[in-house]
Amino acid sequence: MELIVWSTILKTSFVPVREHLGQQVYQHLLEKIYKMEIAPGARLGVGEIAELLGVSRSPVRDAFRMLLSEGMVELLPSGRYRVIQFNRKYVDDVFVLRRTLELTAVRLSVQHLDRERIQALHTIWEQFKVADEADPHLVEDHLSADQDLHQSIAVMSQNLLLKDALDKIIPLAGLIRRWQYSGGIPYRMLVLTAEEHLTVLDAMLARDAEGAIWALDEHLTRAYARILERLDADT
Repeated sequence: MELIVWSTILKTSFVPVREHLGQQVYQHLLEKIYKMEIAPGARLGVGEIAELLGVSRSPVRDAFRMLLSEGMVELLPSGRYRVIQFNRKYVDDVFVLRRTLELTAVRLSVQHLDRERIQALHTIWEQFKVADEADPHLVEDHLSADQDLHQSIAVMSQNLLLKDALDKIIPLAGLIRRWQYSGGIPYRMLVLTAEEHLTVLDAMLARDAEGAIWALDEHLTRAYARILERLDADT
């Protein structure tokens, strides 16, 4: 889809601040991509983005370099950029890496347990089990809480290299999940996800590392299967 479709969206709420302008453009584009306001597969050009945002090309190039390193965009032979597209290979790559990293992280997290933090997460996910299906903010709150849970496990591992790796993969997994939800998500699926998370948190609170690993592995396996269902529905 051509960039002109996104021109109004890109301009919205963007006020250039000359200091750290490249970082500002990066954050602005990242937010639009993450909220699916710029859709997977959208093609973006440096010159067009610079003109739309009222900045020079240099900070836009800096922003694209950061997005490229985060895996959010890919560079095309034409020199334009394209927001990542979700296919079976991409989803497979994300979940293989995610499983490898997160199962190690949850084991370490049990060893360095922040019980107060885990209990707070447990309370949040208990509330999602009985949340009002008509709440217009339910899906957005659910997505945010999901990201918070997985990032909390990464932080609690107290392994900086592992956390750095998860800091890249968790947002990508979150972007895939947001794309999945954008096609419509049944309320029962939100409740099921809450129950899966609670099983992980219960094991962590019990300091049962093997139980937490098993529960998280089950959750990731089911999440992967649900993503594949969405992919199959689009083909």
